[in-house]
Amino acid sequence: MKYFHRFIFYTLLVGSFVWACFALKTNPFILLYNLEFVEMIKFTYIMGLTVVFWPIFYVEICDLFSSFLGKNGRLYKSYLNFIKKDVVISFVAALVLMSIYWTDNVPYNFSGIDIGFVGGPFVIAAIYSVFQMMNIKIAGKLIRRLPLFIQLAVIIIFGVLAYSYLNKNSSGQFEAYQAIWFQITILCGSFFIFLSTSLQLFFLRNGKFELSKFKLYFFRDVIKSKHNIYESFEEPVKAINKRTERLKAQNAASKRRKKK
Repeated sequence: MKYFHRFIFYTLLVGSFVWACFALKTNPFILLYNLEFVEMIKFTYIMGLTVVFWPIFYVEICDLFSSFLGKNGRLYKSYLNFIKKDVVISFVAALVLMSIYWTDNVPYNFSGIDIGFVGGPFVIAAIYSVFQMMNIKIAGKLIRRLPLFIQLAVIIIFGVLAYSYLNKNSSGQFEAYQAIWFQITILCGSFFIFLSTSLQLFFLRNGKFELSKFKLYFFRDVIKSKHNIYESFEEPVKAINKRTERLKAQNAASKRRKKK
């Protein structure tokens, strides 16, 4: 199975990269040949912040399916139930929009935003999740808000850019091949942002953090990262859980003393 996962992951990664070169009308080899370093750096950043969303979308879908089967443990099973309503509502909204496109008797020319539109509710849900996190207290104290404000700013910037590109697409400014790439990238990016913020909110509410067993397997055996980046989070996560338990115990003891 790992070979299948590996094939899909790298196919999506390479496919998205090649398609992006055409969609952005940029040839990296020409940039290198002409020594256009500023444009090359700009192109690299754009690629790094867009292309990766395609294969990551696949990883997230597989991870959710593993949670559904109970292979990620009880915590992730509960997390799946936590986000189930938002996912269902978003995809139902997408199906309704797609049904309008299919039944309006107007030839489909890829200037619609039915694919990218699915990402809209996910971005809104992500923003709402960040605001919810700002009101969460751990051991009687609000969590640090600066990282949340930074995260909120990133999500809003992504949302504004997504809106801008969808507006251009709806206005017919993109060719069909460009429209499809932009829409799929926006959908994959929005879904990843939604899952990330939802998982943070869920962990904070439960007061416990845990790594996904599927992702541990995927990034250890399928991708075979030399630095084992995802696996390296195990010890910090354990340390956070111990610190949270200690702070909760101290807070509970403090409340009992005050009652006396």
